[in-house]
Amino acid sequence: MTIRVLGPHERGRFATEAWGHLLALAGAGALNPAELEQVIERAMLQFDGRIALDDLRAMMEGAGFDDPAAAADTQTVH
Repeated sequence: MTIRVLGPHERGRFATEAWGHLLALAGAGALNPAELEQVIERAMLQFDGRIALDDLRAMMEGAGFDDPAAAADTQTVH
């Protein structure tokens, strides 16, 4: 497994929680390396300023990426 490190142009853009979420998705196999790069590039182009976790999740949901962590956040009643 490779570890993705933020470049200088990305470092100030991603909130810690958003970057950690991307790394967790990649580590869990939900995003392959190419998809991770695509999400990073798309977020950098779509948002001005800091990219928060909520922004990232909304963007990924709109793009059709599956987010297993978001599904775990929802509460179901049986």
